[in-house]
This record gives sequence, C-alpha cells and structure tokens, in this order.
Amino acid sequence: MINRVILVGNLTRDPEATTGPATTLARMRIATNSLWRDADGNRQESAEFHNVVAFGKLGEICASYCVKGRRVYIEGRLRTREYDGSDGLRRHTTEIVAETMKLLDRPRAEDEPAQGDDATLGADGTGVGEVESGNGEHAR
Repeated sequence: MINRVILVGNLTRDPEATTGPATTLARMRIATNSLWRDADGNRQESAEFHNVVAFGKLGEICASYCVKGRRVYIEGRLRTREYDGSDGLRRHTTEIVAETMKLLDRPRAEDEPAQGDDATLGADGTGVGEVESGNGEHAR
C-alpha cells in the first residue's frame, strides 16, 4: 500500500515545538491554494489548510527555521488519530507526518538564523538543502 503526501505551501504560523523525554515534536500549519476560471471566465481561488507534524531532529530543524509566511516543501504520510477535546468530546484529526522538509524561499533579514545563511540544514547538520527524518516510525 502507498501512503504518500507531497505539499508545497506557505506556513500560516510559526511552529509549536515541544520537547519530551524521547523526542522533539513540531506542529505546523500549511496553506495550499487552487486557482481556476469559472464558466463566466471569472478567476476563482480556494485555500486548503493542512496540519503537519515533524518528530526528532526534523522537528528541531522545523522549529528553528520554519516561520510564518515561508514557502516549504513537505513530503510525508497521512495519519488519522483520535483525541479527547477540551469539551470532553471524542475528536478525529488527519495530519501529515513529515519525513522530508525543504525551505523553498530565502529568509527575510529578520528571519535569518543566528549562524548566518544556512537556512536549509540537513538532519545531520550539513547544508544539504533538504531534511529527512531519521527513521520510518516515530515515538508518539
């Protein structure tokens, strides 16, 4: 079976990162859009919003370099999970578990990391241009 997702979109907010005893988790929200012309020739636009999670070293890198408004490439897999909402109701959500992340635009001067111009570090700290998670299964 194949469970593969590829998204190119803009981050709608800064990632929310949490560090636990086993791993780092970064939650992000990405917006993608579609453009088309209707039957009358008017331009139409539709936006979709996607929840993305990244674990481990990839989560740390996403928390450091991904900021609101940046364009990113995310590759991963879909995961649906259940949780209890704050109102006590059982809820379902579908999210993308990121396995690869690539920054597609240059950071603005105020967004640049302290180390200089290395905005696309690999999971091992080298400047490879894209980041992949270390293993196929992650701690939850």
